[in-house]
Amino acid sequence: MMPLRLNVQSTAWEQNKLLLLLPIDTNQEILKCTDSERMLVDSDGLAFIYVLENKDGFVYISIGNKHWEDVRKALRDHSDVLIQNGTGDELKLSAFSKEMEYLTENIQGNANYGQQMEDEVVKIFGKEEKAQ
Repeated sequence: MMPLRLNVQSTAWEQNKLLLLLPIDTNQEILKCTDSERMLVDSDGLAFIYVLENKDGFVYISIGNKHWEDVRKALRDHSDVLIQNGTGDELKLSAFSKEMEYLTENIQGNANYGQQMEDEVVKIFGKEEKAQ
């Protein structure tokens, strides 16, 4: 069975929490999902994919590059990151920061992810050493 892919539509800040908002018409029962505590990279789509599981298989939460500035802020401020569906249910992504830090470090200087993905990660998360 193909994984269900849900694209983050927008973000919001609530106190010191970053909410990744799914489409309003998404009634996916995220409270019945289990946090797999891992992420994937969609280089072609310039997205990070947080993986959840439910009784039917995997649910991919796709975080496109238009949301990466908020992700960077959440990492910098050690904020919790949660997803929120159209009915307001929330689920904390417990390994989000650890996975993002690993991936952003690994992508920089790694041609396997493609030049566009690498360039975008360096631009937003910016740790690549620049030639003097």
